Amino acid sequence: MKKSIFSIVVILCCGLIFAGCTKTGTPTIDPSMSATIGSYTLNADYIEPRLLTSQVADTGTTLIIDGYERSSGDKIEITVTKYTGKPGTYSIVQGQASAYYLHNNVKYVATGGIVAIKDASNNVISGYYNFTTASGVTILNGNYICGKPWVY
Repeated sequence: MKKSIFSIVVILCCGLIFAGCTKTGTPTIDPSMSATIGSYTLNADYIEPRLLTSQVADTGTTLIIDGYERSSGDKIEITVTKYTGKPGTYSIVQGQASAYYLHNNVKYVATGGIVAIKDASNNVISGYYNFTTASGVTILNGNYICGKPWVY
């Protein structure tokens, strides 16, 4: 009888220990990316942040954030060269940033504008962007929020 009570107590304790390891709740990051393109508003439903580190020691790390809208197939990609993990505003004209808009398999590359990082806290990157392409397409009121690439 003592062995069965002891076995039951051990099983209950193990259950409580493993129950304490179970994660509950919802993620705190709600990724989003949007922009106004003429009268159209792109609302990306898939956002992918990533880092690109060159093999050359002095070029630094590049932050790339893609926003893809599945229903239209449209995509916006914004890039910050020499990403330091800190907030800042980066110029496309000066080569500190780059961007493009993909629509109907045509890539509209930015020739002017900015990419800004408002927040680069522990696990979130958020900011805004605006740019104009060589063909005259203007992307305005761009906003994004996503997890840092190394958090995923």
